[in-house]
Amino acid sequence: MSKKIVAPAYVAAMARAEADPAAARFWVGLDIGFKSTAVCVVDVDGAVVHQVSMKSHATEIGRYLRRNFKSHVTLIGMETGGLSPHLAGKLREQGFQVAVLDALQVHRVLSVKRNKTDTNDARGIAEITRSGRDYLTEVYVKSNLCFEVRASLIMRDRLVKQRRETEAMIRGLVRVYGGRIEPGSDSPATFRERSIDQLCLIADTEGVDLRPRVIPLLDLCERFYIEAGRIERELDLLAASNPVCKRFMEIPGIGTITALSFYSAIEDPTRFRHVDDVAAYLGLTPRVYQSGESLTHGGISKMGNQLTRTHLVGAATVMLANTKSFSTLKDWGMKLSKRVGFNKAKVALARKLAIVMFSLWRDGTHFMAKAADVGPHRDLMQARATA
Repeated sequence: MSKKIVAPAYVAAMARAEADPAAARFWVGLDIGFKSTAVCVVDVDGAVVHQVSMKSHATEIGRYLRRNFKSHVTLIGMETGGLSPHLAGKLREQGFQVAVLDALQVHRVLSVKRNKTDTNDARGIAEITRSGRDYLTEVYVKSNLCFEVRASLIMRDRLVKQRRETEAMIRGLVRVYGGRIEPGSDSPATFRERSIDQLCLIADTEGVDLRPRVIPLLDLCERFYIEAGRIERELDLLAASNPVCKRFMEIPGIGTITALSFYSAIEDPTRFRHVDDVAAYLGLTPRVYQSGESLTHGGISKMGNQLTRTHLVGAATVMLANTKSFSTLKDWGMKLSKRVGFNKAKVALARKLAIVMFSLWRDGTHFMAKAADVGPHRDLMQARATA
């Protein structure tokens, strides 16, 4: 955008801004694509000042806004997407105020338009940024450190899933010829040994040699296991150096993965007003539908981060089924499981775990196995903090 803008709407808006400083306010909507981004700028009255399409690069977008609108840009709006965290961070570094809006909510607002184009979407986002932010959820953009931790957690999760899926495929292939690989093999070496035994047995009894096709898959499973183990060791070191994660891991059932997953999903506890908001943020609270005299409570919303929610449910399962140490939290979950069943109880306990972990983080306290010890311990830690 090196050319000077001569559009009548832009010239009139800038002349008005020069004459009336109160009118020197512009809102920007970005409809971000992988290669190009549609930009729409509106004034205080919602009139379109200028629309343009440019590369999805924060430097070019920032240069365009500084060159043509000086310091009059009030707010830049965009919806969540793959490039949104990067662009939002870079534009904020350039001094712009940026609001990242929930893509699903933005889509519902923009769906009232007859034609869906990038230009129309950018204009709709600019209008939402100007007047409708109170009705939509503004998304918190995490730091690069949190994205790095999340990337490691996602890679580790994918490697574990790929290993299990490959092993399941090998079990199914062997089963076709009457073979059976015994379950319970956490080590790839054990699974490999059992698999080769079955392959040799099939070759002797059925005359079918599957080893040239299956052994490369076994090698692949071993590489998945080794790489996942390397990532886990890195995460162990990271959790051990983080005082918040160390307090999380004092809770029975909470390990390195769950502690880092929760930490990176929240990052800043001050952005939640109430402890119950954390459970809703992670999708662990029931859906509610009310219309007139009808009031229905459904299953959990599942609206938050799926990976962290899975880790919390897994930690709750470990606490209920495997831990031996007593705690009021586990006792509550065991009583609930007898009343509503294990599956519902572990989800409810996962919701409790999220609230407890958030409280430990916010208050700077440690996990107390007995509920009666929580109040005195919190008072003691707060007294030390203010001393």
